[in-house]
Amino acid sequence: MKFKVEALTWKRNILKNKMFHLALYFDEKTNQKFSFLNKKVEKELHQNYLENHHIPFHLTIATYKEIEKFIEQANQLFETESSQELYFVSLGCFQKSTLYLLPVYNEFLNQLILKIYQTFDEYVSISQKNRYLPYHFVPHVSISRKLNEQQTSQAFKILNHYFEPFYGKVIQVALVKTNPYQEIKIWNL
Repeated sequence: MKFKVEALTWKRNILKNKMFHLALYFDEKTNQKFSFLNKKVEKELHQNYLENHHIPFHLTIATYKEIEKFIEQANQLFETESSQELYFVSLGCFQKSTLYLLPVYNEFLNQLILKIYQTFDEYVSISQKNRYLPYHFVPHVSISRKLNEQQTSQAFKILNHYFEPFYGKVIQVALVKTNPYQEIKIWNL
């Protein structure tokens, strides 16, 4: 009986942690800017969750529980997209533990989110529907994660000192699995 309970618990944990994201990836110049800020925080706080977990800088635009037949549809959708620039203008914080850079929600992001929502709505889990709806999400690129409240305050001061608005270039869309982070498919724009 104990074995069955452990097996069910393990299976539940695997299913619970099975999540897929569509994420925007950036060119090398943009990644260098993100990395510069990330390293300034790491130097002071001796913590770098993103690097330790092999998570590249990205902007998540959708989250899914299942992706059956997804790649076929995505191939058609992303073949017509081209690389675009985003203007990163501000720092932000989620839940006192994640610091991020915020780009302007421009026409490129708006149209891409609308297309993705219309194409892949059937794959979105009910619990995620409210997070990535068109006009209802906060586009962001995490610079530092899993900080305690004191670290967040310190990191914000560091980022505030070094951050200046800049343009970054989106060059790819990636389908990734989380926990652990794993790229499944990348589409070049």
